[in-house]
Amino acid sequence: MVNPVQLTLDIGANTASLALPGALWAAWFLLAFEHPEFASSVGFGRRAFWLLLPGSLVASLALLPLVPIANDWLAISFAGALFPLFVLALSFDRFAPPAGRSLGLFALALIALTALLLVLVLPVADPLVGSVAAALHVAFAGAQDLVVAIAASAAVAVAVVVGVVRGGTARTLAALLAITGGVLVLTFAFSVALPGVGIEENFPEYLLPPIGAGVVAAALAPRILPGREALAIPLGFGSATLGVLVGADVLHQPPLYAGAASGVYAIGGAGVLDLVYLSGLLGLGSAYAVHRGLGRGLAPVGRAASAGGSFPPMARLVRSFRDGVAGRNAVSLTEAAEASHAAALQASRLMGRPPPPPDRPWEGLPVPGWIVSDDANLTSAARQDPPDPAEAYRGWLTARNLVLVGRELGSRRFATPAQRTAAFAVDLAVVVAPFAALWTVLSMTYPGGLVALVESTPFNAAAYAFIAVAFLYFVLSEQLVGTTIGKWLVGLVVRNRALGRPGFLSLLVRNAPLVPALSVIGIGIPVAIAFLVKGGSAGGVTLDGVALPSGLFAFIGALGFVGVGIALLGSFGLLVIALTSERQRLGDVLAGTWVVRAATPEPPAGPPEPVRSG
Repeated sequence: MVNPVQLTLDIGANTASLALPGALWAAWFLLAFEHPEFASSVGFGRRAFWLLLPGSLVASLALLPLVPIANDWLAISFAGALFPLFVLALSFDRFAPPAGRSLGLFALALIALTALLLVLVLPVADPLVGSVAAALHVAFAGAQDLVVAIAASAAVAVAVVVGVVRGGTARTLAALLAITGGVLVLTFAFSVALPGVGIEENFPEYLLPPIGAGVVAAALAPRILPGREALAIPLGFGSATLGVLVGADVLHQPPLYAGAASGVYAIGGAGVLDLVYLSGLLGLGSAYAVHRGLGRGLAPVGRAASAGGSFPPMARLVRSFRDGVAGRNAVSLTEAAEASHAAALQASRLMGRPPPPPDRPWEGLPVPGWIVSDDANLTSAARQDPPDPAEAYRGWLTARNLVLVGRELGSRRFATPAQRTAAFAVDLAVVVAPFAALWTVLSMTYPGGLVALVESTPFNAAAYAFIAVAFLYFVLSEQLVGTTIGKWLVGLVVRNRALGRPGFLSLLVRNAPLVPALSVIGIGIPVAIAFLVKGGSAGGVTLDGVALPSGLFAFIGALGFVGVGIALLGSFGLLVIALTSERQRLGDVLAGTWVVRAATPEPPAGPPEPVRSG
């Protein structure tokens, strides 16, 4: 007999699992691209979008092993957990500045709460505290949900009292901890650990805590964040992400290790379909919906109002053309003049020249005098009465020529495709060499044959670790010193459009497209080594009349897979570099970064020959 209630729930669960990620991505896309200044000011602009959508999709295989537990390994997923946590950490500087202090204080409070709850749900084996913990575990075994709720509520109540008394940032952190605690308790009650499978939560229960977090954050925003109510959006995202992370993935992890079979259990391991990932977006979406439903505006918040970043000269030129086609002639001329000014300022930076006067941006550059005159005429025309279409088009043609002149002046500073290829090859050698040694040692010392080795938890953990560590090598090297070993040897550095060090979020976005190549290496090379070491010596494979051992043949085939994969991905990257005016690969375009020569090249002997229009 069909149960109509269960059938309805099954249909709803399937519909939600299929439609929810796309709907959340589409809503965020509209926010980030239709209202870029507002979205950036609350920490969820275009770069955060690029990281948490395409970045998380391509980083699905990047797992960072943390610690071995019994026969298993505990890891954390970049796509499903680390990327959302990075975005959350960076948003602290908006709703609880300064982030350097507030993030540390909140992390300590959350870790203390998590440790307390772990003692209540997990018997500890340490002889000094094991008897007490075991007694607590037995006493509370039938009422863990209630005990977790009481303990979390008590800890949160203390934090809220402290926050109310102290006010300011402490009040904001107390509110974040309180909402996180609510999500934590509900998630712990609704979720269950299944050894050999993972942590599951049923529909529609998994929707309630994160949506509730966003609603509560937005509703309380006038008291928590007076005058900055829009910052309830990162508050909803953060409380939903952290509440699910602790309530499900941390507190329910221990029972997973009860089975005899070994494996790699990853926090956020389902990637963009994981509860941690989706809950953050649900909290963000519900907070934004309540924010708009209460009639609050979309004005950028605080000092981050200009976080959207400046448009490059070519992008401004395209905007000018579109405005002209749409009949907005005055706007088109203004954009054309701004494109010319941006091109001059960019050329000055790249050539190492001092900043030019704001009203004469082309002065001081090695250009003929008519360039300065054309820019002055263009600026004057943009300040006049609304022009006719012909005047707007002539202004756009003038701006196009000036932008091309600026691009030619600055192009000597950008790294060439050959330089970038050489630097990347060196960096790959740096990160692959130690892991190749590790894979070789594992292959030689692991008991059993090839199948046992490839299916073993240590071998797979080492493969996943390579992808994660190699990605972090690029990100952290460029964050700490502005370059990598390979780039340093070639004389290159990574810079933003102002020739400063890029921010951490920009570097995450910039390097996310490298993950597919790193995944190919992290899968192919260890398998090739395993075939070579464990593949046996039985013949039967002939190449040019020479009998090869089956293991050697498989080794060559696996390396061929790596070579083809790297060649295809590298060709795409080089094609993008060749087609972009500033020699950027895809990650640079999305992050707004450049790879330039560390030393400013000598200026050309004479001014560039611009393209003149009749």
